[in-house]
Amino acid sequence: MSRVAPPPTSTSGPPGRRELVRVVPGARRRPPGASRREQGVALVLVLSTVSILGVVLYDMQESAAVAHAVGVARRDEVQAEFMARSGLQLTRLLVASEERIRTVVAPLYQMLLRRPPPQLPVWTLADEVLAPFCDWSNARERGDEAGIDFGAAQGLGETPGTCSIVAVAENAKINVNDPLLRDGDEARRSVAMQMFALMGGYHAPSPFDPLFERPDAEGRHTSRLDVVSALVDWWDGDTERTLFDPGAGRVQSGGPEDDVYRTYADPYFVKNAPFDSLEELRLVRGVGDDFWATFVEPVPDDLQARTVTVYGSGAVNPNEAPPEVLLARLCSHLGDQPLCADPREVAKFIELVRTVRAIAPLPFFSRASDFLTFVEGGGGPHDLYPMLRALLGADHPLLFRPVTIPADRRVAIENDFVTAARILTIESTGVVGRARVRLRAVVNFHDQWTPPPPNAGRMPPLGVVHHYRVD
Repeated sequence: MSRVAPPPTSTSGPPGRRELVRVVPGARRRPPGASRREQGVALVLVLSTVSILGVVLYDMQESAAVAHAVGVARRDEVQAEFMARSGLQLTRLLVASEERIRTVVAPLYQMLLRRPPPQLPVWTLADEVLAPFCDWSNARERGDEAGIDFGAAQGLGETPGTCSIVAVAENAKINVNDPLLRDGDEARRSVAMQMFALMGGYHAPSPFDPLFERPDAEGRHTSRLDVVSALVDWWDGDTERTLFDPGAGRVQSGGPEDDVYRTYADPYFVKNAPFDSLEELRLVRGVGDDFWATFVEPVPDDLQARTVTVYGSGAVNPNEAPPEVLLARLCSHLGDQPLCADPREVAKFIELVRTVRAIAPLPFFSRASDFLTFVEGGGGPHDLYPMLRALLGADHPLLFRPVTIPADRRVAIENDFVTAARILTIESTGVVGRARVRLRAVVNFHDQWTPPPPNAGRMPPLGVVHHYRVD
């Protein structure tokens, strides 16, 4: 019987210690320390894998967060736009209801001023009246303070955001566009006289003189009369330059109107058609940033501070127009009288009108003739000037020197004022979260409006939108 020889063994280690190592036939012998190196490589691989997965997961999380933020922002933007639309439509509904509101107020107005009320400027109160629909939390707080309980109202307070409303009458501004009720030289003269008065042309010296003594962006000097002519030439139908004589109050034509525009670095032609928007004024010669900030928009993005319009008929509303606009319209006829030529009388008129409106924000003039009576300093005890004279005293420094209106010009001057607003600009701003959307619409409410042929119809109850812009 044969014996199987045991597998060979080897010894290693320090002297005095024997360690038996079994040697497997056909196996490869590993050098000492090989397992530790393999463990180090595995650790590096694991750490690299974890790092890569972390970067991938972070990128996925970042992408998801960005997509979510974009989705929320887009949702808020859509909701803000519809909040702004709601404010716009509610304001149109409020204006359409003005006649019924006036019927309720008429007895009180008749008792105070002894005459029927004019059109009530309900659009100026749109933000306060429509607050329960646009700003529920603030409306509820003010209602609690006033003893009004909105608890029984249904549907209020369920909106995702708020809206704010500003509305102004366009006939409270000086119209620089082609007048609706005038044609030919009469239309050109009307606009030229108003703008010349607005720019201080009847004052000597005028506080606006330095504005027309500086060179414009093209290095040219543009006088006050140049700007007046350029504004008229932009919308009149001919290609001749308008020459305005403020002393005689007449206009005539002479020379081509495109000469200046052709010399610009980026030349263009005069439009020879009515303005489509207020921003188009910037294309007119002499209407730079300084002119814009002085005569067009003294306060940026403030509809109420704007002094000119391209949507008016040419007549001015004395119940709504700023005192500077009232003087410009009046002084286009009476430029040689102290109220127009004396800066001290001008300052008195402006301050007096502002003070009266701040104390009693009422439409004092039922008819255009009431305003002429006011500037003449006449009327009965219930007219504005006699009331102020009795209240302040005949020698009070705020009382301006009345004007004298020639009898043969009274009808023409009276036709340049109107106490009803037919075209309104409504600005509604919706806010949801961080999203803010502003809608600006020009709406015509004139009851005699008819659609252009061959269409047929009449004015819708909520008016017709002439201009619509989303910011």
